Amino acid sequence: MKFIVLFFAFIISVHLHAQDPGDAAKHIGAGVVVGIAGGYAAHKISNGQKGWKWAGAVGSSLAVGLAKEGIYDQSKGYEWETKDVLYTTLGGVLAGMAIHILTDNTRRRNGGGKNCGCLVAQIEHTNEIQLPKFVENGTGDITSELQAAYLLR
Repeated sequence: MKFIVLFFAFIISVHLHAQDPGDAAKHIGAGVVVGIAGGYAAHKISNGQKGWKWAGAVGSSLAVGLAKEGIYDQSKGYEWETKDVLYTTLGGVLAGMAIHILTDNTRRRNGGGKNCGCLVAQIEHTNEIQLPKFVENGTGDITSELQAAYLLR
């Protein structure tokens, strides 16, 4: 996974000089926003299956990038730019990684599993409160009755 991220970062840094850096950043940002929406929707629909999260994030950002270049830019008379589609899709890949990291660590947060690396205290809740019996010739003070019952236990 780290290799993929470094590979994409290298490719972007090499080809960033060919395009306005602000334009590339806008496409990556749009891809991240759309990818998070698509990936999270796919995560909820598929009950957390990893493949569908990635497909939702990358697929939605790819679809938006293609639609932007194919429909919006062509109607304005602009040229097709494959780099814009790639940058938008890269934003979807980044969104997929974010969703993967943020939704898959619930086992570690909850302390479940064998390899969580955390200490989990198990508390037994078997101690029930035993209230004292009412004594006819007692003091009538509930505080002293509770203290006496606690000490005699």
